[in-house]
Amino acid sequence: MEKEITCFEAARVMEKALDVGEAMLCTGAEISRVEDTILRICHSYGGGVIDVFTILSLIILSWHTTDDQNFTQTRRIYSYSTDLGKLEELNALSRYICANKPSCDEIEQKVEKIMHGDRRRISGSRMAGYVLGASAFAIFFGGNMRDGVAAGMVALIFYFWEYVFGPRSKNRVVYTLLSSFAVGILCMLSVLCGVGVHVDKVMIGNIMLQIPGINMMNAIRDMMCGDMITGLLRLMEAIILAVAIAAGFALAIIGFTKLGIGV
Repeated sequence: MEKEITCFEAARVMEKALDVGEAMLCTGAEISRVEDTILRICHSYGGGVIDVFTILSLIILSWHTTDDQNFTQTRRIYSYSTDLGKLEELNALSRYICANKPSCDEIEQKVEKIMHGDRRRISGSRMAGYVLGASAFAIFFGGNMRDGVAAGMVALIFYFWEYVFGPRSKNRVVYTLLSSFAVGILCMLSVLCGVGVHVDKVMIGNIMLQIPGINMMNAIRDMMCGDMITGLLRLMEAIILAVAIAAGFALAIIGFTKLGIGV
């Protein structure tokens, strides 16, 4: 028999379920995962009819309880990115909530710890991933070892750029354009200074770090799951970001050409 839940308890559970759903959406989860998580959390605390509707910028949650009470809460999403490490922790948290039904205060503390616990910590593994990824792609696409070294050096600088300016960015398209422009200039300077040999190979290595591949993958997954609106929004965003990346590198090349500096 489904247990009844008070008005106050329902409102609190809905609020914390939305906290978890928002955190998952902000770290790169697909829509079906977000909605399923919110539904499971709410059902674990009480019965009734629960509906959730999610797009990239909004979550709407309604709960018709067993004692004929209706509740609706919405959550506006202002920014999101990709962090699969945090997403995995949030998945584990949702399973813990459904199995143990902790207090709302405990849920709030755990979500806060996952999302902001390592806010200013430099990740050595992520740094190594930037360097090795850029170097490997530069060599894979035809560059030599010097190009790989140059691409790795630029990628290291790009990592710290992301670390400092990424959390402060308000517009992903403008930020991506400026980041690509700055990285393009660094790639050309690395060749002018004699570190790299082929500027195109050095650029390719760093372009691969910025391609919105997860956005494209999630767009396809959302559309395959029937979430056409969100899938199309994600796809358009991925295309716009790809154009911004190309434009940023193109502006760097044009700028050097206008200055009469050949690479």
